[in-house]
Amino acid sequence: MGTSKFNGINQISYQLAKSKIKTGDILFCSGRYLVSEMIKKLSNSVFSHVALLVYWNERVLVLESVEDDGVRVVPLSHYLYNYENSKEKYNGEMYVARHVVVDSSDFDKEKIKSMCGKAIDLLNRNYDKDEIAKIVARISLGIVRHTEDFEYMCSEFVDECYKQLEIELSRDPMGFIFPEHIAADPYVKPLFEITP
Repeated sequence: MGTSKFNGINQISYQLAKSKIKTGDILFCSGRYLVSEMIKKLSNSVFSHVALLVYWNERVLVLESVEDDGVRVVPLSHYLYNYENSKEKYNGEMYVARHVVVDSSDFDKEKIKSMCGKAIDLLNRNYDKDEIAKIVARISLGIVRHTEDFEYMCSEFVDECYKQLEIELSRDPMGFIFPEHIAADPYVKPLFEITP
């Protein structure tokens, strides 16, 4: 793994990015935090996090599942100017991509509403901490299969929402899905890297 299709893509400002982002786009993050580095190493990826982007009322919102909060919604500007209320930028790179189905001009807008509805229904669900242990066991011992539950890692959350669009994202042979699987999906096309 370790997709390289994001290498060398254009960097654009947050202000310009806001005008280009569509509901259903995907945010990929490559963090420099301890947990982020562990995720990247475990999944052999440049990405540590993935989330959905929604354009609403002239704002871009991030729908995501994170360790401390579970499923939540925050403004994308939060990542650029006040990540985790630190008054600092997210420590890492942020990329935007689009699935070719979402990019299609004849795409059913009702499906996007269904995806957003599913995301809202999942708000406040727990982050799937047990899944991390299963992934470690799978990688180190070659055992344990993914099982569906009502807790979500970031990539599971995006996958669950994309099912509303009738999109099946790539997974590993044991049924796990990481940010890398979504990034490497042949139908997910990189758009740009966001800078402050």
